[in-house]
Amino acid sequence: MDTIFHIFHHAQYTRDGTVLGNLLSPIPPKGDPSLLQRFYKDSNVFDIQSDITQYIKSPQTTLPKDQRNAWIDIYVAYWKAIGEILRAESGNHRNDWAIKVYESWKEVMNLVIRGYSGSSGFQSWTLPVLYTAGKYLRVFAIKADEEQAAKVGTGAVKMETDGLGDDVTSGGLEKNERLEDAARVINRVFTLCISDRAPMEESRKWGLYHTTNLLFKTYFKLNSISLSKNCLRAIQASATDMPPMSQFPKAHIVTFKYYVGVIHFLDEEYHKAEENLTAAYRVCHRDAQSNK
Repeated sequence: MDTIFHIFHHAQYTRDGTVLGNLLSPIPPKGDPSLLQRFYKDSNVFDIQSDITQYIKSPQTTLPKDQRNAWIDIYVAYWKAIGEILRAESGNHRNDWAIKVYESWKEVMNLVIRGYSGSSGFQSWTLPVLYTAGKYLRVFAIKADEEQAAKVGTGAVKMETDGLGDDVTSGGLEKNERLEDAARVINRVFTLCISDRAPMEESRKWGLYHTTNLLFKTYFKLNSISLSKNCLRAIQASATDMPPMSQFPKAHIVTFKYYVGVIHFLDEEYHKAEENLTAAYRVCHRDAQSNK
């Protein structure tokens, strides 16, 4: 655990949200593929609470008490989720590995959301943590629904999630119980971001477009385009309380414009569709060939 919490405290000290977000990933870094295995093996179900508490409440931390306690809860749940993932990868789960992984990761997500709730919640620079938790909630939900539909559960966890093309619905008749559940959880993040009243420099509104994009991807997968329109209406209604779109990360805006363009295309509003899709294409990074 030393490695993970050394990185954690350094990220807190330097206010590096990207590092903090990557640290909560269920996939180990390429440069240290055994990191998560070591993290999990360094404790057990009886000692994990006290072990995490000891690391979070070390002399290095200057976090307020509420935030320290929130991080302790998150990393205890994260440790349990990593255990489920490692068992899934080793084949120790039979027909329900993906469901167990999803449920354990959902607990991580719920605790992350709780950490951002209230006036004493996590600061806006930590928003990549929210992004990571939400991204893999969707991934694990899809895997769980595929497992439920196929009634088989062997094999390792595979999570190829880059690009804009993984939102295509299969068109099958299988139920999407977990993905629908994940959409409800992610919608709570959307509400958390859009309703934040903190000063703009500390506002969670900076996470709104990223969260909206995750909802778009989820709703498209569920073939529930009408729910995407609800997000658009909510954003339009809050436009006067939002920073200019140009101030958001380009990656967030490219994906947002892409989905807005597709929504207009499906509504046969071809001029608006062309306008948004062209805007997405022009801003898209030249090396992002999978998105073009």
